Amino acid sequence: MSIAMTPQQREDFDVKGFIVLEEFLAAEELTRLLDAVDEVAARVRRQEGLGPNDPFAVRNALAHHEAFLDLIDHPRMLPLVVDAIGWNIQIRTTHLDCRPPYPADLQAGAVGLGDGADNEVGYRNVLWHPDLASDYLFMAPSLDGRLPFMEIKVFYVLSDLSEPQSGNLWLVPGSHLRSPDELAEMGRRVDPDEALELRLRPGAAVLWRTAVWHCVGPNVSLRTRKVMHVGYHYRWLRPTDYISQDQALIERSSPIRQQLLGALPGSGHPLGDNPEVHPSSQYWITKDPDDVPLRAWAAAQVDSLQTQLA
Repeated sequence: MSIAMTPQQREDFDVKGFIVLEEFLAAEELTRLLDAVDEVAARVRRQEGLGPNDPFAVRNALAHHEAFLDLIDHPRMLPLVVDAIGWNIQIRTTHLDCRPPYPADLQAGAVGLGDGADNEVGYRNVLWHPDLASDYLFMAPSLDGRLPFMEIKVFYVLSDLSEPQSGNLWLVPGSHLRSPDELAEMGRRVDPDEALELRLRPGAAVLWRTAVWHCVGPNVSLRTRKVMHVGYHYRWLRPTDYISQDQALIERSSPIRQQLLGALPGSGHPLGDNPEVHPSSQYWITKDPDDVPLRAWAAAQVDSLQTQLA
């Protein structure tokens, strides 16, 4: 039983690979996040010696500001996340991306091909790609050639991306059902009729399967692209942003947030009851329910809905 997804959203998520949520963030949430972006941007530019018009990205952004941390268990998004991927999850990445308008003399390539000067000077993700697909991950032969379902992301739009060529996210709907090898064999040339440029206003959110082919378009607008990605994957996979989060951060977090931060809130040993002779990672086979409080939370949500429908 779904906690929050409507039947139409479930169909969109399964068939297209994404759900668009217009006006998801309240005005005060958006203001708080934009203030956090400005604060973190000033610090990062100072630390990295970047100019005001240089693009930058911050990984493990949740550790850089409380406003970003609060997105990982957002009370209106978390039910949709659990509906999408289940309760046995943690954060793989939190990614703040800021891209000022391209310099006037920077020649952008065609969308998704990475054949322009923007790719040459280091603008990332301008090539069509699915996440978690590379020669050393899941490009090897498999049963059907497709990527296994490993993660989802929530894409939070913090600046105005309602106009074309504003650094928009481009998607190929339904491409999570296709093989990454097919994209490579096509020379990463996607039929324009299959591609969708997401033109979204500040405060929108997109819940999407990262196996969907995607890229970032050029920003030739007059506005800086400001977006946040929050990526969730299964607990038995390893995160990309951290080995373990700061212990002080974990200790001041709720049990559900601790699970999402990759901690084991329970009192048992991380390798089970007999770690010396028969170690058993509690990220794989969890014996202590306190290590996965999202399980009980999800069950309680279902029970509440069933009671309301009775």
